[in-house]
Amino acid sequence: MKKILIAATSLILLLLLAVYGLFRYRQYSSYKNRVHQHASLIFKINIDEIVKKRGLSSIKSDTRGFGVPANIFVYTVSNKSAHTFFCSLPVTDTSELKQYLIRTFKINHFEKNGQGIVWGNNADQRLKVAYNAENVAISYSLTKENVNDVLNELLEKKSFLAVTDPRIEQLKEKDAPVVYNYKTYSGQASFTDHSFTLKGTFPLEGLNVPDQSYCPADLAKGLSINAWINADLKGLLKEDIHFKNYALKKDTLLKYYHGYAAIESGNLINQYQPVVTYEYNDEFEKVERIQQKEVKVPDITLSFKGNAPALLSYLQKQAVISPDEELNKDLFPLYEVYSNNNTGLLQLSTSEERILSHNQAASPYFLFTEIDFDKIRKQNQFPLLNNCIGYFSKLEIKGTKKDAKTGKIELELKFNKDLKL
Repeated sequence: MKKILIAATSLILLLLLAVYGLFRYRQYSSYKNRVHQHASLIFKINIDEIVKKRGLSSIKSDTRGFGVPANIFVYTVSNKSAHTFFCSLPVTDTSELKQYLIRTFKINHFEKNGQGIVWGNNADQRLKVAYNAENVAISYSLTKENVNDVLNELLEKKSFLAVTDPRIEQLKEKDAPVVYNYKTYSGQASFTDHSFTLKGTFPLEGLNVPDQSYCPADLAKGLSINAWINADLKGLLKEDIHFKNYALKKDTLLKYYHGYAAIESGNLINQYQPVVTYEYNDEFEKVERIQQKEVKVPDITLSFKGNAPALLSYLQKQAVISPDEELNKDLFPLYEVYSNNNTGLLQLSTSEERILSHNQAASPYFLFTEIDFDKIRKQNQFPLLNNCIGYFSKLEIKGTKKDAKTGKIELELKFNKDLKL
């Protein structure tokens, strides 16, 4: 009996060591030839950590044609847009992979070149893939830029960060489900069934964040959206703004903007919008009639500190705001938006009775966002977004200034209780 127990214990230990060794090998191999050497912002998704926390059932069984490594890396590349993300994965079966790309990612166009590489993209050209018998490279670009050169490098296993690279070593040190790295800035995220949290650092370069920040002092009750930022925005607004036939020069906007913006959205209010109807007169002629229809719209207010008269004059000159100080309906046809200003504050609001308020209170956060998705859905404030926000309950973001170059961010996103991650 004693020998049997010793043998069983030895077998269990061997199995545990084998599993441990397998996990260690998966971790090591997942870092090899997976991150482009010119990667800028890198996200590491620790699949094995997610599995350990949530169990094997957390990964759905599906015929997909690619392997799931211990870590998946999603990143931007320095010589491409910051709005373009890349990822590469090992291929296990090219036929299954193609069907998976069609079924899941709606890739509707494939083309094979002379080197045996299959190229594909979806209808809007934002999602692009390239794969061979060994790997699949994926990109998603909000700007629809040409990324064939990077995808080709990923498939040819060129220009990768070595496993011993300092940035890879930094990513290895953290076992959180999600980790990000950008130059000397990093952070990590975790989640439960009903929430996603993130904490980390980020650069303040070009934002000119003040040492003391402020927030609105007279907040309305029942807000569904409440956000503010104390920053110059020079680091965020990189280009002129173009929309339809309208254009706004970034240098002019930044010149008149003085480092503070806020938005509030609350309960529904009444607006009256013109509706065209047709009637027949006594001579049986069709006559156009314009009637005022009462509609419910969200009470939205945006406030900007700065040289308000000059900014208003510029926006009127560009036909963004009409001579009677209303936002051009061609730009925003959903609601009537009224402008109001004095020497230091420009306000845009769906409420014509909204009173200008300079009252502010000191805040530890230069950046703050609070969105109550439950309230937005309950009041049906933005009907077109209801399907998009159906999974979410509440979002809160807090940004603080650590020093002149570094900011700290805390983010918490709560999910609806019937959603299982």
